[in-house]
Amino acid sequence: MMKNKLSLKVPASTANLGCGFDSIGMALNKFLYVDAQPIRAQQWKFHHEGPNLYGLPEDETNYIYKTAQQVAEKFHVKLPTLEIRLYSDIPLARGLGSSASALVAALYIANYFGDIELSKYELLQLATEIEGHPDNVAPTIYGGLVVGYHNAETHVTDVAHIDIPDVDFILTIPEYELETEKSRAVLPEQVSHKDAVKFSAISNTMISALIQHNYDLAGKMMEQDGLHEPYRQHLIQEFKAVKEMSHEFEAYATVMSGAGSTIMTMVKKEKSGPLVRALRQSFKNCHSELVTANTEGVISQAMYKN
Repeated sequence: MMKNKLSLKVPASTANLGCGFDSIGMALNKFLYVDAQPIRAQQWKFHHEGPNLYGLPEDETNYIYKTAQQVAEKFHVKLPTLEIRLYSDIPLARGLGSSASALVAALYIANYFGDIELSKYELLQLATEIEGHPDNVAPTIYGGLVVGYHNAETHVTDVAHIDIPDVDFILTIPEYELETEKSRAVLPEQVSHKDAVKFSAISNTMISALIQHNYDLAGKMMEQDGLHEPYRQHLIQEFKAVKEMSHEFEAYATVMSGAGSTIMTMVKKEKSGPLVRALRQSFKNCHSELVTANTEGVISQAMYKN
């Protein structure tokens, strides 16, 4: 049996949910689609389809190639030369986990074509080691809403899953990108002990409220983050106005998605349609859309030929 083709459907993700900085993420039904197969050639080939992958390298400087080789080296295997076709409906550098989706795709490719047999737990450990925190990679791999912590000393990542909120979500995606590095650069080096206690209490309360499906309380906490949003919101010029309009439609919360520039609103199901249309009307330079939480995580389909 020769390993012939791997098809992957990798979900997008939204991280932080306001006050869960670097620890909470939720998978979304927007996808990176990948088809990989061995070819008789010296070098890997990449084909990017659709506007969201425009300008990415199509040779061995590609992030997926570099990451897959890194994993292969770690497990002392040699990967065949591959041709990889990618289509994505996850916009780049908008806080929707596009790089985490590419990272997870690379791990699945290395695992499959290197015949490594990594468990999902091991895939998570590898992904977090590369990414540094589990907020995007954990939901991308597992699906759903995941809370996690990566211990930098022991290199162990632990995660807990909670029910997906029974609400609707709206993404308002600006035309401009916001690089994570730029968004990280505005964060302070230190916070006081008093503030650390306060923001940890806010985050703990938000998680508990989500577990109890108390969305009013969860939303109230989501909007009181102090670890990243106050420093970053000014980087998204539409943020304040989108938040104000969402509150007119009784939204539970409006927060940054990941490091931005996407704005995410959690809203009652009966208000989501009218709100998304109002946002489209008012913010012509952004794309507003309804999005649903993804529960499956990565879907991987292998094809063999004799």
